[in-house]
Amino acid sequence: MSLALSLAGVFSLTRLAASHASRNAPRTDLQPLSIPPSEIFLGNDGPWSGFELRVGTPPQDVDVFVSTTGSETVVVVPGGCQPDDPQTCPSDRGNIFHFNSSTTWDFKGNYTLSLETKLGLDSNFDVASYGLDDLGLGWQGGSLPTLHNQTIAGTTATDFWVGLFGISPYPTNLTDFNPSDSIPTYLQTLKTTNVIPSLSWGYTGGAQYRLKQALASLTFGGYDTSLFDPSFVSFDFGTDNTRDLSLYIQTIRYTDAIHVDVPLLPLDPGPFLTFIDSTVPAIWLPLPACQAFETAFGLIWNDTYGYYFVDGALHDTLTASNPSISFALANTANGGPTVNITLPYAAFDKNLSYGIGLSNDLPSIDSQRYFPLQRAANDTQYTLGKTFLQEAYIITDYERRNFSVNSCSWSQGAKQNLVPICSVNATGCISSMGSGPQVVPIPAPKPSTKSTLASGALAGTVVGLVLIISIPLVILWVRHRRCHIKTKQHKLSMTNRSVWPGHGIPEEACKAHCDIPEVDSSPIAEMSGSETFPIQLSDEASVEKIEYYGEDQQDQVYELPADMIIQRQQPRPFDRSRRSRHGSTGQDSAISGLSELSDGDDSAIPRPTLSHRRKTSEVSEKSNVSDVSTLHEEGSLSSTASPRIVSLIQEVHQEPPLPQIVIVPGSEII
Repeated sequence: MSLALSLAGVFSLTRLAASHASRNAPRTDLQPLSIPPSEIFLGNDGPWSGFELRVGTPPQDVDVFVSTTGSETVVVVPGGCQPDDPQTCPSDRGNIFHFNSSTTWDFKGNYTLSLETKLGLDSNFDVASYGLDDLGLGWQGGSLPTLHNQTIAGTTATDFWVGLFGISPYPTNLTDFNPSDSIPTYLQTLKTTNVIPSLSWGYTGGAQYRLKQALASLTFGGYDTSLFDPSFVSFDFGTDNTRDLSLYIQTIRYTDAIHVDVPLLPLDPGPFLTFIDSTVPAIWLPLPACQAFETAFGLIWNDTYGYYFVDGALHDTLTASNPSISFALANTANGGPTVNITLPYAAFDKNLSYGIGLSNDLPSIDSQRYFPLQRAANDTQYTLGKTFLQEAYIITDYERRNFSVNSCSWSQGAKQNLVPICSVNATGCISSMGSGPQVVPIPAPKPSTKSTLASGALAGTVVGLVLIISIPLVILWVRHRRCHIKTKQHKLSMTNRSVWPGHGIPEEACKAHCDIPEVDSSPIAEMSGSETFPIQLSDEASVEKIEYYGEDQQDQVYELPADMIIQRQQPRPFDRSRRSRHGSTGQDSAISGLSELSDGDDSAIPRPTLSHRRKTSEVSEKSNVSDVSTLHEEGSLSSTASPRIVSLIQEVHQEPPLPQIVIVPGSEII
């Protein structure tokens, strides 16, 4: 029974481990989530392609730009447009979100935005109202998810003219650095609620000058292969989470109708580490590189406003020559594979408009062309902004901490083809690229030096240990059951009233198990004994005690009141001094049964059901005393029983040697 319970516990542990692994294993059937763009271009420094969000209850529609480095959603609130602003101010800024109109708004406090602090923007001093509210993707009535308790920051500042939708998975903490106070981001919530397969996204900023105004594209949990030419180059995340999408610019080259591959990156500073961030519009480069741009494009830096303005004549010249800039990007400063992203002049042909703070001394205060290039003050400001992302498709995998940069492909009417990025712990997940060659924009990560057991590996380890433990237990249990069943059969057969004449042995039991040949006429050696059988008085007058009495009348009398069993022993000369005082023990019977099962054919051994075993036990228990007393009363246990049985044993022992049959009327069956 204890062995069966142990096995049951082992298999329960196996089921528990498998259930735990199944419950915690990443889903492999989830698909990427594509976010449709808002189909309009916005911004006072672009224009740029954005996305539409639904904020609050009931939902209010707002247009925002993607922030690859931000975690929260920034919206413009009342106060962002003043009475003296143009009437188009609310729509120009992507619409106004009204806190008081949302029944689910949960105000948390006023905090600074702290966006782009390293670029020296005034947002470090802009105060925003932070709170939690419902946030949905796409237009009202769409099928995209709405998530509760998402971090919303309402601002009136003009540093970010249009709101922002942060797609970084790093949580927001409004109080301190206690992890328990962190608020999950939109991307993290999509992953934990099994909406997307992994913490990943694919994004390109869109290009108004391409095709018929190519819109931005954002995919959570995967990417769209119809929008890029794969580069097969992987980049590791930077150590600073605020600048994680970092890579090296090894070369910058200029090409136009006359010049080809003119280097614009001087030896000083040479290759440098930069950061991809869609939050800002411009490209921030070292001063020597900016000065090389000035020479190539004929640009003039306006130190008063901090922009490269482009007048009409210069614009016409650049449009006619159609120059392009090519950035060679790599994961290391020198050597290694590179990916080239080429930007035509049209990518730099942008406009500054109302809200920038332009004055009347400029040619036009309504719209002023400018070249989105910024002089970086130090190496912490090197950045590739929205301008760069017009021609680049970024695939980011936060679980493996790597990303890829791919050149956008421009094919009118290309059919969308979404491919999932599997979670790092998922098994059996295949990222199919559809027809054509298999493309893996993000190679598998390098093995970690710090080995950790995921839930699937832990479950496999547990199952392996359980199998190692359970297999020997199962073998022991099967052998034990076979022995137990055979012993039960012996007891059951002894209830048969047909006995072998003169010997007190049930005939059926002997025929089935003893296999004793017929006795021939050979001389039989018998053990000397006594015809006197003393009867010891019992407290029950109706029960006679049957006892062996030795040849020596002074020998001690041993009482054997229990049932009879048939026990197999190895052949040996009879020695009265070695006779068991209490018969064979339960352990000996069990060992004997195991030996018999291992040496013989066990295919004929019946395997009773649970109900059969119970009935067998009941029959045995009821027949323990009654059979013995009945046999004695009928005279089957005669005074000559012991000598004749010993004689028969010695006869069988001669040739061929067979198992010896001994009646021990003092043992209990185990």
